[in-house]
Amino acid sequence: MSLLLNSRQGQALLPLTMVFTLAFQCIPGYCAGISVGNGASFHVGNATIDLNCLNLETAGQFVLGGGLVSGVNLLSIESTGELSGDTGSLRFAGDWWNAGTFNAAQSSVSMLDGCGTTESLMLGDNSFYNFSASTSTGKTLSIEAGSVQTFANELSLHGAAPNQRLKIRSSVNGQSVYFNLAAQGVQQINAVDVKDNDASAGQLLAPGIPAAYASVDAGNNKNWFEQLSDLLFKDSFESD
Repeated sequence: MSLLLNSRQGQALLPLTMVFTLAFQCIPGYCAGISVGNGASFHVGNATIDLNCLNLETAGQFVLGGGLVSGVNLLSIESTGELSGDTGSLRFAGDWWNAGTFNAAQSSVSMLDGCGTTESLMLGDNSFYNFSASTSTGKTLSIEAGSVQTFANELSLHGAAPNQRLKIRSSVNGQSVYFNLAAQGVQQINAVDVKDNDASAGQLLAPGIPAAYASVDAGNNKNWFEQLSDLLFKDSFESD
């Protein structure tokens, strides 16, 4: 099953007062999932949509509302597209490509295992409200080198220690990715393997030694995993 919206006037509206579940299945040879054309719009409302590892692509407007969209393989926001999060939730297992506009509002975005993927690629600068990435299989979250990922409310990163940690990597080895967790934000971090990540614009992430988080500092990180002694030295130096 697929849903294709191409008309510049077309809209697919799921009423805000209606709560139901829509499950998509792949028809061999045609597995588009949801594709919203330039000028069209799709409103989830309060519905639950399971894409069953199909793609969600928007060159128009896609509005989560208060709904849940899960089972997304590729999430693609085209240059003319807009994804409005409102208070909804979106769960993907493949890639997140943002070349357009993402308005997080108070939404939750989650990267999960599934869809036969071992790596998820995140492209573009993104400002999330709640973001989580979790794995029990040692999946890699690969993020576009030089991009900025901002987290306004909650950042949750979880793997399965000791051999299935969530790997957080830059798309180009040795080039930094930038994380910014807002001062009022909440962090939940455990069993991660991090490299080439610069979090110096926001909160110190996972303060303390990596072992305290069952985690690995793989190098070229800033504002991650500082030794408690270093933190005490800084406090003492600044107080003097």
